[in-house]
Amino acid sequence: MTTDPDSQTVHRDIDFHETPERTLSLDVYEPIADGPSPTIVLFYGGKFWEGDKERMAQPATALAAEGYVVVTPNYRLSDEATFPAALIDAKAAVEWCRAEGERYGIDPRQIATVGHSAGGNLATLVSVTAAEPGFEPEAYPGVSSTVQAAVGWAGVYDLAFPDGPDPECHVQYLGGTREDVPEAYEFASPMGQTDLQTPPTLVVHGDDDDALPVDQAKRYAESVDTFTTGEFRLFEDAGHTFPIASLDRTVEVTVEFLNRHLGESPGNDPTDR
Repeated sequence: MTTDPDSQTVHRDIDFHETPERTLSLDVYEPIADGPSPTIVLFYGGKFWEGDKERMAQPATALAAEGYVVVTPNYRLSDEATFPAALIDAKAAVEWCRAEGERYGIDPRQIATVGHSAGGNLATLVSVTAAEPGFEPEAYPGVSSTVQAAVGWAGVYDLAFPDGPDPECHVQYLGGTREDVPEAYEFASPMGQTDLQTPPTLVVHGDDDDALPVDQAKRYAESVDTFTTGEFRLFEDAGHTFPIASLDRTVEVTVEFLNRHLGESPGNDPTDR
């Protein structure tokens, strides 16, 4: 896939959420087109304890070349604050799009969340917790964090796996083991929280992912499909980093899905809230 740099403008380091730990910023990849345009809020991965928005520069550029405004936010990592801090930050990014996005060509009625690995968890968790006031940021009162579609790339959807000791990254992120804080593991997992308000969701996973099991990804897509549209795509001969290693294919299936579903949000119009 070739990307014309003249097809988009990148607005960098825009402050969007003031937290006790630091001021969070985001980048906006705005296509050169008559707006408003459908928008993707794109979250990076890193086991919840490392990374930043620059990790998503390559897929953000590619998705913007397809006509989407792409917003890549930072969020608090687990050495700064435990759950639900990152989820609150993720929701603040969605709400910023509705409150401040007009100048960047964002269509507030067509917003999707997409993410890789830990970012896939946040992208889907945002989509199933729109009605949970305890997870809402204070920065944009009255603005909805509802999204119209969600996509997870090699995501983690059930933080209660695997059997045996909890991964260190989960313990740090959630503030303890499953035995210590079972409610945190439950609330931080999109699995089990799907309902009739869950938007159309695409789950993409590699069959050679040695970091996160394929089974939990497939089960999550099936749980979404019980209530709305849940689709599962398995990439053959693909590992955990397929969104970069197989960028063209990843963008193709993501855009095809979003072109079909973005805007088909269940429930009320989010701009009326």
